[in-house]
Amino acid sequence: MISQQWIVMGIILCASLVHTFLPVEASPMADKITSLPGQPPVSFQQFAGYITVDQKQHRALFYYFVEAEAQAASKPLVLWLNGGKLR
Repeated sequence: MISQQWIVMGIILCASLVHTFLPVEASPMADKITSLPGQPPVSFQQFAGYITVDQKQHRALFYYFVEAEAQAASKPLVLWLNGGKLR
C-alpha cells in the first residue's frame, strides 16, 4: 500500500510539472476575487479559477489562492488539494 506521504509528494510533483509545461491562459488579475458573499472587507488578495490540465478531455483543476495578510512575500505557500478515492 502506498503511504499518504508519497501520494502527496506525487500530487505536488504533478502540479509542478503541469505548471512548468502547460501555459496558463488566464491572467492572475482576471481571477482576482474582489468580494465574497458574507465576507467582510479584507486586507489581503484572493484569487480563484481553473488551470486546464487536459484540453481534449476538458479537465481542469480548480484553485483558490489566498495571500497572507502580512509580509506575503516571505510566507510559505501551502497547497491544499481535495479529492476522491485513489484506485
